[in-house]
Amino acid sequence: MRTIRVDGRNVAVQLWDTAGQERFRSITKSYFRKADGVMLLYDCTCEHSFLNVRNWVEDIDKAAMQRIPLMIVANKTDLRAVAIKSGATCITTEQGEKLAKDCDTTFMEASAKDGSNVLRALSNLIRSMSTYQDLQMSASTMQLCDLKDKKSKGCCGK
Repeated sequence: MRTIRVDGRNVAVQLWDTAGQERFRSITKSYFRKADGVMLLYDCTCEHSFLNVRNWVEDIDKAAMQRIPLMIVANKTDLRAVAIKSGATCITTEQGEKLAKDCDTTFMEASAKDGSNVLRALSNLIRSMSTYQDLQMSASTMQLCDLKDKKSKGCCGK
């Protein structure tokens, strides 16, 4: 649990970290059903980690009743230059952006080690979740108003 201040208001968030481990794959589906938003991180110095993101997005879409706010984050950006020098295949910013576009979601890069963009990514996801919640509330309010109007006016709005 963490409380963070976003756009002048305190927001309590509950974070779950499975580190992408396969042994948690079955239980994460139940968490996705109840989640208000999901942040998927991949290691930008590990192609295998990047390739698994699509599978996780599919699992989220299958488990959630409707599309929830989702953000893809490339992590370990502080290690990218060293990894490239050592001959490792690293995922570029452009590849991450393309994946996010293909998955119809947002993208950021961060480093948990040096802290760059970590809170910014979380704040952006919270903003997306708030906008999504506001849109849902707005849509249900409009629907309730429509039903109320029909009842007060009688059958077929007359």
